[in-house]
Amino acid sequence: MSSGYPPNPPPHDGGHSNEANSYRESHHQYQNLAQAQPVRTINRTKTVKNNLGQAGNKVRGLFGKKQKDSDNGHNKVAGPREEPRSFSSGNSQRGWDRASIPSSFQEDPFDRPVSQAMSYYGERSGGPADNNNVRLEDNSTEHRPSSSVLDMSATATATTDDVRSMELPSLLDEIQQNYNPEDLSPEVQELVRELEQVNHNITQMQKEVMAEAEKRQNLQFKLEEAKRQVQAQEQEYAQIEHKFFDHTRAIRATDDDLSTIRDAFKLLKYSIARLIMTLNKKADKQTATEKFASMWPHLGVTELEPSHVNLLAEKLVHEHLVQQIFRCPLYPGLEINDAYESVTQWLTAHNSEFPVRLRQQLAAIVAKSGKDSELYLASQAEKKKVIDLIYNDLAGVYEPFIRENDANVDGEKRYYAKVTDIVDKAMKLAIAMRGQEVDISTLDTKEGEEEFDEQTMIDVKGKTSGIVRFCICPAFVGGDGEHGFLEKGKVVIA
Repeated sequence: MSSGYPPNPPPHDGGHSNEANSYRESHHQYQNLAQAQPVRTINRTKTVKNNLGQAGNKVRGLFGKKQKDSDNGHNKVAGPREEPRSFSSGNSQRGWDRASIPSSFQEDPFDRPVSQAMSYYGERSGGPADNNNVRLEDNSTEHRPSSSVLDMSATATATTDDVRSMELPSLLDEIQQNYNPEDLSPEVQELVRELEQVNHNITQMQKEVMAEAEKRQNLQFKLEEAKRQVQAQEQEYAQIEHKFFDHTRAIRATDDDLSTIRDAFKLLKYSIARLIMTLNKKADKQTATEKFASMWPHLGVTELEPSHVNLLAEKLVHEHLVQQIFRCPLYPGLEINDAYESVTQWLTAHNSEFPVRLRQQLAAIVAKSGKDSELYLASQAEKKKVIDLIYNDLAGVYEPFIRENDANVDGEKRYYAKVTDIVDKAMKLAIAMRGQEVDISTLDTKEGEEEFDEQTMIDVKGKTSGIVRFCICPAFVGGDGEHGFLEKGKVVIA
């Protein structure tokens, strides 16, 4: 009865020799041990973990302590022993390009690390062993694998967490204590240096991770603090805004703002256009031409198209409202209008902001005056003058339709009532404008000379260029572009 060692694999030259095939089909117990080892895939997603796993496999395989198996129940028969041709590493493509290691490392066949040659030749497919290459003991007692083989198996089947938990310094200490660096081959010394470099990289990265974690914690704290400050500032801003609106509401003559004033302008324009549309084709062309020529001689009105009669009638209503109401210094009918205008001009010339507060305060007084007060009675008298002026001019253009209609109908169907409603809307809009922070005023247009400006004008027929023949309603502007007010004027392009 004799035993032998599995022969060293031949130098790899790109193909499989007969000796390699015999080696693969023999050595039942050694092959069973290889089959018994659990195999799990190692996660190599990180470079440092990959290097650590490879270096650990190599060094533990090289420096596993030699242990004699006292429980295997048989004696090993000494046989011819050869130095291994090379040492397999993870960096080798074919597994046979490393330098040899000392022969003293090969006292027990099971103490040898499993190299890539075994995995390269694959598992034994079964069949008779080649007695010319290897002879095994005829013994049913299986060899118990040594500690070095078990260490390699544990390392090879470690998960990512196992690789992370390996204590690399203790492994280096073990090498330094049990082996003299001068006795190690250059290949082993290179592996030790790689292991030290990996250990250094791990330590460096751990420091970087700790620094980044601390930095992230500080940034998170600053973020929470910033959020808290922003929330507090938003609450404070909401309180200030609420107080501001309460204060301005107390100062303003009405509850209107720029948006409601803009809507009121559109409603006023619609009311005037609807009034004129009910008078369509009711005017005498010759009478209307003479009326418009006397009012606006600069327009050179000699012959009018039927559509222009209604447009000029609409212009007539708007012009009376602008001249008698919207361009009034404060409010129609007040005795202080002229004095207020003089004081405002003087304060503005001296760069004072007081005119705004003065205008708002006076507008609030007018708006809150009772129906039996002197201010209210004076404004109502002025309002009646404006109504009569507009009504009489329209009656002269649409002679005799308007007067005959009002003589035969009552209430809201009369044109005098419709004109009164328009003037009431204009008076309310005027006092709302006076109570704003922004001073809203009209923008003059030079008829027959000025080019069309799409920023401040709208043509009745949708034209976008040309000379303005006449202006139906001027533009109303106030403030700047960001916080200002703009209601475009309505014009007719020649």
